Formats: sequence, structure tokens, C-alpha cells
Amino acid sequence: MKSKDERNLTSKEAKEFLKIQDCDLAHIRNAGKLKFIKKGNAFLHDKESVVAYKKHI
Repeated sequence: MKSKDERNLTSKEAKEFLKIQDCDLAHIRNAGKLKFIKKGNAFLHDKESVVAYKKHI
């Protein structure tokens, strides 16, 4: 699933960008370190939030 909204990344895109696994992304998201919205069963992560998180790891 490719995100159509340029402000958001799919989980797959976020994982590839951060170079992490599914479980790690879920832990980061659940800890409140990434802004996201849930659309159906998919999570769309705020691109700025993902970029800012990468700068801190």
C-alpha cells in the first residue's frame, strides 16, 4: 500500500526509512513517539514525526 498523502507514510515506508522491524515500529508508536492516524487496519505515520524520530536515534 503506497500512501497517497505526501504528509504520511505507510508502516512499510516508515519501517524502511527507519530501518526497523514491525515490532519495533509498533513499540515506538505505542510509546507515543510517532504521530499517526489509523485508517481501517492501516497506520499512516506523520512524515515529519518519522523524520524527527530518526534524527534522535
